[in-house]
Amino acid sequence: MDHETAFVKAFIKREKWARYLQLLSNDKRREEILIRLNHKLDYLPALAVAVPEDQDFPEALERLLRARGAPDTCHVFVNGLRIDGCEVPLREALDTICMHMYGSILSCIPGQLAYYRPEAPGYGVILARS
Repeated sequence: MDHETAFVKAFIKREKWARYLQLLSNDKRREEILIRLNHKLDYLPALAVAVPEDQDFPEALERLLRARGAPDTCHVFVNGLRIDGCEVPLREALDTICMHMYGSILSCIPGQLAYYRPEAPGYGVILARS
């Protein structure tokens, strides 16, 4: 299972799966779902851990994610950047999205570990399944 499908099925509310998967897989409509990252991602709150405000920057986020088993690369969902849909080194992705004003997701381990950062000035959450 690819990162995007695994992310949706692991962390998004079941009633939203079809819509997310349909839009993510359609190049012409993908932006519709990426814009949703800015405001309200339909994630399962029980799987989310808020990142403390003083740790919501690249170096600390990398430590938090690595402590949960994040590998060297991640898959990026982000509106307005060329790295959307790409596998990128974790630190590079964190540096990029922390400077980007729009919402983003880094899928570290498909269906098990991800980081969601809403539109600025919001703080991120780590989404994790055991």
